[in-house]
Amino acid sequence: MMMKSNKIFSILISALLVTLIAVVLVTNKQKIDRKSQISLEMNVVIPVNVTQARWTEVNPPIAATGRIVAEKSLTIASKSQGTVVEKYRKTGDRVTKGTPIVKIEDRLIREDLRVAESNHAKAKKDMERYASLQKDGIVTKTETEAVELTLKSAEQRVFDLKDRLQNTLLVAPASGVLENVMIEEGSLVTSGMAIAETVDPSRLKMEIFVTEKEVVRLKHGQQASVKSDVFADRTFEGTVSRISIQGDEAVSYKVEIDIPVSEDLKPGMFAEVEIKPDLTAVEKKRLVIDRRCIVGGLKEPKVYIISEDKAHLRSIVIGNVTDDCVEVLSGLTENEVVVFDGQINLTDKSNIKVMNL
Repeated sequence: MMMKSNKIFSILISALLVTLIAVVLVTNKQKIDRKSQISLEMNVVIPVNVTQARWTEVNPPIAATGRIVAEKSLTIASKSQGTVVEKYRKTGDRVTKGTPIVKIEDRLIREDLRVAESNHAKAKKDMERYASLQKDGIVTKTETEAVELTLKSAEQRVFDLKDRLQNTLLVAPASGVLENVMIEEGSLVTSGMAIAETVDPSRLKMEIFVTEKEVVRLKHGQQASVKSDVFADRTFEGTVSRISIQGDEAVSYKVEIDIPVSEDLKPGMFAEVEIKPDLTAVEKKRLVIDRRCIVGGLKEPKVYIISEDKAHLRSIVIGNVTDDCVEVLSGLTENEVVVFDGQINLTDKSNIKVMNL
């Protein structure tokens, strides 16, 4: 029995020793692997292509989408109230200034005018008679002044009714083409009601909105290139004619561009415009880098700077962005070497090898 117990004890001791040896071997192997991995990572060299930050002229065009409208577009509104008895013109008719458009019923106004003119004539005679009687001392000055007041009131009544009568004939306020004639014979119109528009298609303009950074680069008379999807292969020339001095709530500024007479462009069309402002002394030289250098997106731009065969990640502040260049406002200096190809494999302080220098 004693021999059996000793045998079991010996087996347990042996198993424990084997286990300890295995644990030590595994631990040593893990330490060796970690050291090898660190050594490998430290010695990895990542190939990259680089460029340099440089000073250059940057003058990106101001691009915007807007609507082409007529230079002169006027609404014809009724100044009278009543029923339309005659309609002389329809939508699409070409008119000149003063062309009759519609006639509103005026019978009651004419009757009131006839009575007012009669009252005016009577008041005028009364005034002449009282003036003569005052000279003879028969009536007082106060009585004469009362008659004079009646005469002026009668004159004003005649004037007002003639004006109302004239307003029953609605005419074109300017030459152009009639648009949106909204009434027919028998329609009831009220004072202030819009009945039509006149549009002058011989003079066109384009209305756009630009940002506060863009508006300071614009000047009256600058040339603009206008394109419409309807005429994709054509470019129409324009000129900046008006720049708003005050922005709206979104800090956008309205800009108008005059467009020469064209048989193709029509009011209401949408178009794209490009304006290339003149360079100012401040804008003539700007620090730029290749757009491919940017990592992390344009909202939080970063670049990899090369120094002593290592890539250092750095945040920068950018300005204008074109198709292939980015203006750098701060964070870089001229001739600093920046990675533009190979960033996908880089981390801060990675070892690198420049392939294009």
